[in-house]
This record gives sequence, C-alpha cells and structure tokens, in this order.
Amino acid sequence: MNRRPLWVFVALALSIAPLRPWAAADPPGVRFRGLDEGFEEARASGKPLLLFFTADWCPPCHELELDFFRSSHFVKQIEENFVPVRIIDRRREEGHNAPEIQKLMNSTNVTGFPTLLVVHADGIAAVKSVGYSSRGDTLSFLGDAIHRLAAAEKKKRLANQH
Repeated sequence: MNRRPLWVFVALALSIAPLRPWAAADPPGVRFRGLDEGFEEARASGKPLLLFFTADWCPPCHELELDFFRSSHFVKQIEENFVPVRIIDRRREEGHNAPEIQKLMNSTNVTGFPTLLVVHADGIAAVKSVGYSSRGDTLSFLGDAIHRLAAAEKKKRLANQH
C-alpha cells in the first residue's frame, strides 16, 4: 500500500496550520451567525446582537477570537445572552467590502479592529468596545453591555419624543 499521498497531505496540512492561528484545535467556540441570520434570530429571540468586526490581517482580532470566543469558559455565556455575528472587513484584501457590510460599518462608525458592538435588531442605540486588551476587559464590557444598551435606548427614545 502506497502511503506517500497520505504523508504529503499531512505535511501540507502541518505547513499551513501555523499560517492560520485562528484555526486552533480548541473547541469550536462561539457559533457566529451570518449578518441576515443574526438579525433574524435577534428579532425572533429579543436578544441583543453581538457584532464582532474583525479583519484577517488583524493580530488583536485573532487574539480576541482565540482567547475569548473559542474559550469554553465564555461560549455558553455569550450564546445565552447574545446573538453573535462575525463581520469581516475585506478592504485590504479585495479593495472593498460587500455593500451591506460597508453600510453597517459606516452606520455604526467602525474605524478600528477588533470592534465589539452590542445592539438590538431595531438599532435604536448601541454600545461599543474597540480593541482588545484582555479577557477580563472583554468580559466586563459584555457583562455591562446589556444594561448600558438599555440605558442608551431609553435616552434615545426620550430624545426622539421631544
């Protein structure tokens, strides 16, 4: 039996693996939804969206994903409280984003990566965190985000009444 093709495949897989640090052997982590699926699920469930704006070239984005979104310690908490959606900026690689991605990034004023944005599907108000420093800071942001979002929505509604 010729085992050469198997060894070639294994060698190729191992040579590519270091180039993709986000493809770790850790559990799959948070199940990110697509944009349309996420908004639909958020409307149906009433949960706020957790929009994770990221870019392939962004080391802090990969660190956030590995340290936080793939950590079994946080997956259940995120899935219970939010509808997670990953939005990948492709401007560096392709020169532009899909129109719906660019429109969302413009409307939410995303200018740096990673950016976490917590918003309800109706988009009345949002709370934002830009950058990644630690698990603790991210956990603190998400733990407080729902309360901050409710306060921001209330303030926006009151302002719209006047």
